[in-house]
Amino acid sequence: MDETDLSTKRAQTREDTRLSQADVDQGRPGSDQGAPCEGTPAPVGVTVGAAGSRVGPVQSRQTYADLRKPSGRGRSGPVSVSFLDRPEWVHPQVAYAVNRKVGSAVERNLLRRRMRSILRERPTRLPAGAYLVRCGTDGPALDFHELKVAMSQAIEKATARVTDGRSASVDTSPGARS
Repeated sequence: MDETDLSTKRAQTREDTRLSQADVDQGRPGSDQGAPCEGTPAPVGVTVGAAGSRVGPVQSRQTYADLRKPSGRGRSGPVSVSFLDRPEWVHPQVAYAVNRKVGSAVERNLLRRRMRSILRERPTRLPAGAYLVRCGTDGPALDFHELKVAMSQAIEKATARVTDGRSASVDTSPGARS
């Protein structure tokens, strides 16, 4: 077939079939159709507890290395805490160590989340510094309250020598005055 055999005329365009308005998908409305909600608006972000009580993760390799020679150590039940005093820091930094002997990954992660939650809910502020919280094989057997008590006792023992020298355990619960 040569180019000369092709027609130079355009094919006749035919009109598109039209659907009735009832068959057309209306899609989402262009503007807010509902009435405005009553009450307070939905929260935009996550609110953190009392000011200054933020606990973050350990952020440097040097801090992990320094935690090998801590300022204080404490143990209660299966929980042990190593504390490295850093008064120049604004917020405490915490690392969690849960050995594979504790259980499956699901059990270890659950235990780690429970320990993180306990530190977030603490009514007293942690002294500024680095913490390494370890949990032994009996950790998953403890219920939340028992784990909370064991962690609190271990933290108090680890920070006792440091907090005697300075009043770092200030009550930041609502209603307390600084």
